[in-house]
Formats: sequence, C-alpha cells, structure tokens
Amino acid sequence: MTERLSTVLLAILLLAAPAARAAAAPCAPARAGLSDLGYSAYREGGVIHGSTADVLEEMHRRSGCAFQLAWYPHGRLYAQFFNGSLDITGASLRTPERDRHGLWLPYTYTHFELLLLNKDAGKFRSLADFVDHSSAHLNVTRGISYSAATMVQMERLQKLGRLEYVNDYGVVFRKILAGRAEGTLAPPAIHVLHQRQFHMLGKMTGTPFAESPRAMVGMYVSKQVPAAARRRYIDALRAIVGDGTVQKIYERYLGEEITRRIFSGGVRDILEAMPDS
Repeated sequence: MTERLSTVLLAILLLAAPAARAAAAPCAPARAGLSDLGYSAYREGGVIHGSTADVLEEMHRRSGCAFQLAWYPHGRLYAQFFNGSLDITGASLRTPERDRHGLWLPYTYTHFELLLLNKDAGKFRSLADFVDHSSAHLNVTRGISYSAATMVQMERLQKLGRLEYVNDYGVVFRKILAGRAEGTLAPPAIHVLHQRQFHMLGKMTGTPFAESPRAMVGMYVSKQVPAAARRRYIDALRAIVGDGTVQKIYERYLGEEITRRIFSGGVRDILEAMPDS
C-alpha cells in the first residue's frame, strides 16, 4: 500500500468515526405516557398492552432507544406532557396546542363511531341526525380530541342534558351497563376491546358519522427530546409504517377485516405527513 493511499484511507476513517459514534450513541430512556384507549393501550395484570405499546417496542428494537411506559387517566395525560413530565404520548390526533409542545409522528388512521345499545341504534346518517331524532344519552371521555363538527353536536347534546364527560372508557362502559347512558363516541380500536371486556359484543351497534371523517393518528415527541433521538424515532417509525409492520400489529388485536378498513388506501398519506426531523 502506497503512503498516499494510506493517508487517504486514514483521513476517511477519521471523518467516519464521529458519525459512527453518533449512530452508536445510546438514547436516554424516554418517558412514554399511555392511557385507556381500548386496543391502542390497555392494562392487564398491571402490565400495559396494546398496539401503541407494541409500536414503541418495535421502535426500541429498531432504534436502540428505550421507552419507559407509564399509565395516566386520559384527562391528565396531556397535562403531564405539557408540563414536561413526559417525553412521548401514545396514540394522538394532531392539534395546534399539542404542536406547541411536541413533534407529531403519524403512524395509523382512526375514525369515530356512534356506538349505541341495539335498542337505541338507528340509521343515523350523522351525529346531527342522532341529536334531532333520538333521546339516547352519551358518555364521552375527557381529553379526547374531536373534530370541530363533532364538537358542535356534542355541545347541543350537553345543552339537552344528554351528554356527560367521564375520566376514561372503562367508566363509560360501566355507566352504560348501569343504565345511566345508552352509548358513546369511540373508534373501533377502542370500543371493540371494551365490548369484549364488558360482555357486550352483539349488544351494541357502531355507526360511522359524517362529522368524523377518517384522520391520521400519531405519537407526540416532546421538543425537549434531543434532535438525534427524535431522528432515530422518526427513522424507525417510518420503516415500521412502510414495511407493513403496523398493519400486522393491528391485525393481532382487531383482526384482518377491521385492519383492512383502517388502512384502506394504503399508508402513503402517513409517510408523506411524517416529519424529516
């Protein structure tokens, strides 16, 4: 090997070393907050399960970055995120307030359904139609982000004394069982689990409504998280979405039919909405 070639190779190795060290640098464990969101996140025997927990585990496997999962009532979750106590939130719709505190990384879709006991279910084309032509009462969960059009109808229900806010979906379904409400608003990923847990499968009907079109869901990463760690999260999540791993995770909980409906049209919109850094 000539002296000139040796010098060139040494220079390349020296230039590559910082990048190699950066790639191998460990991430500080991130504090991830989850709450009762059906098959997105639930607790069993004190252990957190669900599609969001599985996505975070897959991100850990691919990025080397660890996540410490913590459980909160949904109404408290974002307060903890906003005050800096959490680095990451689980499945979240995007809002301007949340954008001020974190970077949104989409990875799936959702849509809300009007879920009613069969005796109260009807062919409601919209939530406005339900408000106008039913007397049924709804319980809904605090801290959930609804579309503006949905909120208009929820305010109408509240003025009529037909809507009550509670802390989580477990409370929602206990009140339905107790006869204190006839339904709720929830995506299939949430209400299917609770129907199974409360032995209500076949006793309730879920119907999409016009005020809640399909929307992307993602996790929020605090702006306090170092940029290098955020980059690793993004790269891992982009790969998980792009290679179909997210769909496989959803199939484990919801089955092929519901998963196919959730991801109808593919994941191109999600990948295009994913930030670069």
